[in-house]
Amino acid sequence: MGRRIMQADNFKSINHSFAHLAPIKMIEQHKDSSSKVAIEQSPELSAQVPYQLLVEENEAGIFHLVNDRITFANAAFLEIIDLPKEKVLGSSILATVDEFDRKLLEVGLQKILQGKSQRFSEDLRLKTSNQAVSYFSLHLKVYQYKTGEVSIIGASRIATSRVEKSIELHKMRRRYEALYHKILEGIFIYDYVEEKMVGHNAAALSILGFEHSEELLSLHRRELIPQYSKYFPDTDLHEATKDHGRRVVNGEAFYSQGIFNGNKGKQVLVNVSVVPTHYKKGEAFVIFTDTTQKVIDHKIKAEIEKKYRTIFENAHEAITYREANSRRAIICNERAFDIFGVKDLEEMHKIQPKDFCADALIDGLTAEAYTDLKFQEAIDLGRTEVSFRLKKYTGEIIRVHGFLVGDRSDPENPKVISFLRDVTHLFHARIALKEKNEELKKYITSNLQLENFAYFASHDLQTPLRSIISFTQLLMRKLAGKLSQEEQECMDFIISSSKNMRNLINDLLSYSRINTTDIKIVPVNLPELLQQLLMELNSLITEQKAIITLQDIPTTIQADSTKIHQLFQNLITNAVKFSKANQPPEISISCSKQKEHWEFTVKDNGIGIDPAYQQKIFLLFKRLHGNTDYEGTGIGLAMVKKIVDQHSGDIRVESNLGKGSAFIFKIKV
Repeated sequence: MGRRIMQADNFKSINHSFAHLAPIKMIEQHKDSSSKVAIEQSPELSAQVPYQLLVEENEAGIFHLVNDRITFANAAFLEIIDLPKEKVLGSSILATVDEFDRKLLEVGLQKILQGKSQRFSEDLRLKTSNQAVSYFSLHLKVYQYKTGEVSIIGASRIATSRVEKSIELHKMRRRYEALYHKILEGIFIYDYVEEKMVGHNAAALSILGFEHSEELLSLHRRELIPQYSKYFPDTDLHEATKDHGRRVVNGEAFYSQGIFNGNKGKQVLVNVSVVPTHYKKGEAFVIFTDTTQKVIDHKIKAEIEKKYRTIFENAHEAITYREANSRRAIICNERAFDIFGVKDLEEMHKIQPKDFCADALIDGLTAEAYTDLKFQEAIDLGRTEVSFRLKKYTGEIIRVHGFLVGDRSDPENPKVISFLRDVTHLFHARIALKEKNEELKKYITSNLQLENFAYFASHDLQTPLRSIISFTQLLMRKLAGKLSQEEQECMDFIISSSKNMRNLINDLLSYSRINTTDIKIVPVNLPELLQQLLMELNSLITEQKAIITLQDIPTTIQADSTKIHQLFQNLITNAVKFSKANQPPEISISCSKQKEHWEFTVKDNGIGIDPAYQQKIFLLFKRLHGNTDYEGTGIGLAMVKKIVDQHSGDIRVESNLGKGSAFIFKIKV
């Protein structure tokens, strides 16, 4: 390709040489066609001596061929082919050409001799005695055809330098084409004067998502660049890029960031280099790389960094980032300045472990040794806890607790991140809690001892109490009719008090059993349990003419059957007992299912409860009324609350004096 490019320049010198030969050519054409006299032998040349001198002294190599044989050669041609005149005249022109190009010349001569061409022009390699490659231009032009004989005028020049430049140019062109087509960056050539796309490489198609070249080549600048984009919300991109054409026309190369419209609505963020081609005014290479993902990643990274920065600055913990070897603080948050009692990082650099550790020894180690140990644990293990009394830069002493985290991303210079929290108040609260726990342990121990005492005492008191009642009754029978009215009343009082004592002991025994007996959760058929209970209480219900209704009672609940039986027995008995005079008790038992609990309501129309008692009725030995109109020991509702507590529930009462009561309790589903 390079060789063909250079041929056009040689035609000027060829035509120049042929112009000098024109008079000779015209003379030859007017001669008798049968004449075979050579140029040197023609008598008519005497008037043409100046022309002959021009040919012979011409710097261009000029020669004459008859068919392929050299019949004339000037000095310049002999110098070009580096052969003496006697070896040249009469020899074939093919002998001057290297074997690599001989076939090319043979084909050209054949065409000329057959009348197919009147001209032959090529750069050919010379046949040389050494191995050096030299080129000369060879131009042949037919000026006369005769039967079996063709007269040809030739011209030649040394072309080695030009051909080598042509070859190098060809190589450079191929390199450029390889770079243009194989480079990963997208490239298109845009004419800013005519506002049209001229060409593009494969990467440009790929980056913008086009399948066909025509799709990209048809785009105008205003189609390639969107006017507005979410990435540049406040910029008119058409206006912003309007000046690009002027800069290209002025030969300026420049860099820009922007966005291109791709195929099917795709938008591609790009870094762009615009470089004038200098081939045509206003034409430029537009070289771009896709930075969409990079920009998105950067945006995400910035958002994450912002979040972490917000957490860092507003964390309740004091956070410091230190070099493990020197312990020098690199960054700290505001809370760290506050914990250490410094105003800035410069003051933080002034304090060492021995300065901020309030105690001479921590876990038996000096401040320096303790710090060394903990820093090394953080590096080796990744994380370690610390707890010590810290002396602030201002002198105040606080207790801190936290942990250290090792950063081994740079093995040569590891870092440690510390997270410390002021736990002074928590520490004191912990001591107070410990003291309370000790008190609670004593209370629990005392309460357990009391419960055990109540159980054993109530059990052991039953026997002497039965003896008192039995012997008193026996004595009354033996002394029947002999006792005075006052003595009889004393005997009745002894028996009545003994029975009340027996009831109290029985209730106390029941309460102690509730506390000491483990709860056994099983499926309980509640309707069946309540029916059985009502049968047991039948005499009481009949005597008081009580009306008891059941509503929405669940078929099965998970509970301790015995204790649930005791719970309902106490509530129903209380409702019947505390009824109004001359008004039959009306008691309703209902249930509703909550999210995690069964909610039961036992409601009556009795005398109600004074608000002053509603917070106390579930305490042990707290009776509802101060008088003795209603029998009771003050243990029943305490037992009810204990049973509800054991079933992970709670109980409350809603009541107004004289308007009945509603006991509402929950049992965990």
